[in-house]
Formats: sequence, C-alpha cells, structure tokens
Amino acid sequence: MATTMSMAQSSVEIGNPPEKVRQKWTEWTKEGGPGMGIQSGSQSDMSEKQLPDELRKAEAGTAYFEKGKNGGTSVRMELRYSPQALEQAGKGPDWVEQRINLYLTRFKNFAEGRPA
Repeated sequence: MATTMSMAQSSVEIGNPPEKVRQKWTEWTKEGGPGMGIQSGSQSDMSEKQLPDELRKAEAGTAYFEKGKNGGTSVRMELRYSPQALEQAGKGPDWVEQRINLYLTRFKNFAEGRPA
C-alpha cells in the first residue's frame, strides 16, 4: 500500500538580504546548529531521537529564499508529510503547520540576531 503524502507550508519575512539569510540557514541547520536538536543555553530543541518512530520518516522538507520587502527575504518552508503517520502518533492535522511556524519563528529570531 502506497503512502499518501500531504503538503504544509508557511513563510516568514526576515529583514536581511537573501544571501545573508541563506548563510544563517546553513549555520542554523548544520549538524550541531541551533535548529538540529542541540541544547542551547537553557533551551533545547526536540531532537529527532525524541520523535516517535512513525514520525521520524514521516516528512521531508524544502526551504525557499526569495526577495522580500525592503531588501529583506521571504523564507518559505514546505513539508511533505504522511497524515497516517501523524494519526498513528496521536497528532492532530494542524500539528505540522504549528511545527513549521514555530521553527520559522525561531529561525527568524536567530537570523536577525535575537535568541532563538
């Protein structure tokens, strides 16, 4: 039986030029970066190991960096996910959107030099 994937997306405006935002994204997502489940001060991301097995491989994502307003950047994140895996893990249909929005908000803070 084939897995049916759904798509969720959200975007955020960041007040820096695209090339600087892309550089910050690489810093954010690289191994050990703030966006990868590592302890940062008193805050900690949820590591992949803390996710239930059915959610670890339930999604795949893409980020887009487009010119935004006033020389800034619009960062759009898309996640393809398995609704069946979410249901099995006891998560509601809006869980993915909430997760994307939280991730993008934290990235925006990081990219603009504020605590994530």
